[in-house]
Amino acid sequence: MPRTLTAAALSIALALPLTLAGMSCAPRREVRTEAQLVADGTARKGQFRNEMVDATRTLLMRVAQESGEERVIDVLVLSGGGDYGAFGAAFLRSWKERTGAGAMPEFDVVSGVSTGALIAPFAFLGAPEDLRKCEDLYRNPKADWVKARGILGLLPENASLAEVPGLERELRSEIDEAFVARIAAQGERGRLLFVNTTDLDQGRAQPFEMTMAAKRSVDEGSIDRFHSIMLASAGIPGVFPPREIDGTLYADGGVTSNILYGAPATYEETLFYRFKQAFPNQEGLRMRYWVIFNNQVQSPPKTVQRGWLAVLGRSVEVAIRASTVTALRHLFSHADAVTRRGDGSIEVHWVAIPDDWRAPVDGVFVEETMRNLADIGAKMGAEQNPWRTRPPEQ
Repeated sequence: MPRTLTAAALSIALALPLTLAGMSCAPRREVRTEAQLVADGTARKGQFRNEMVDATRTLLMRVAQESGEERVIDVLVLSGGGDYGAFGAAFLRSWKERTGAGAMPEFDVVSGVSTGALIAPFAFLGAPEDLRKCEDLYRNPKADWVKARGILGLLPENASLAEVPGLERELRSEIDEAFVARIAAQGERGRLLFVNTTDLDQGRAQPFEMTMAAKRSVDEGSIDRFHSIMLASAGIPGVFPPREIDGTLYADGGVTSNILYGAPATYEETLFYRFKQAFPNQEGLRMRYWVIFNNQVQSPPKTVQRGWLAVLGRSVEVAIRASTVTALRHLFSHADAVTRRGDGSIEVHWVAIPDDWRAPVDGVFVEETMRNLADIGAKMGAEQNPWRTRPPEQ
């Protein structure tokens, strides 16, 4: 999710003229009954579960073929954070250039949410030129990445207050057919790439496994759906347009989870349990999470005025950070439970923008601020051990 819902966006969204209430801009979608929606949601949930069983089986077979010391599943988790994604993009490029102890592994699983979803495909492929391209995008934001719709944006049933022609152009240019085909090929090796979105029709999180989406794009000869999933994950609710994919409306994945790490609902769904069932005579799994939090853990303190707009804007900002910290603490609890059960071991490593950092220029998608964050990320990525291994404080 974006690092904050700006005061400008809130003021526009919540101060719409009543005289516009009956007007409509966006095409109306067919209204389906609750029973139809429930049936559709149940079917898609079952389909996703079946796809994940197949995908994790391939992953586990790949890991089982490795020797004991090499039998480790490395998971990269990229949070939301809007323009603050410049930190994570530069961190990864710099980390990739390190050698020896602490060098970047080839990730078995990569997940991304919102701005993290835009970084994730580059990190998944992981070649130096891929990571440099990603960092360059964040160091050089274009003026038309976000474009206000003008007076039409005030219409209550418009798709959004703004559109993102520049961002769409950048995606088409950098994530082309050859790029998507490379992702599909990595899926054949048993590697997984996830992007989280929010299913607005069902009111729940909906991750997409992107190597499967890439294979579908290759088979169909069109990468539009692949782009739509990424844009949906990064679609700030009400500010950027939502995306309709396979008849369902999706928006920012950070609404439902600002980091995606796949802690299962039941013991039987864990990779560790499945591995033991499939390979009872093998040693247990070892898993390492590498979490890049594209924000600060602690909200910078400031005097908040009593006005409803200031209070609401600050509350949204704090809520996003707090939910991410809670999720990260839950990941640590999950790791502890797995280790204590003796099923295997999980290590959690994480980095974040330093709490004492302050933006040199106010505003969002400001080049000076994004380059400053990229410099910080690059410096930290080059350090021998920039990772924290204890849960963040609330």
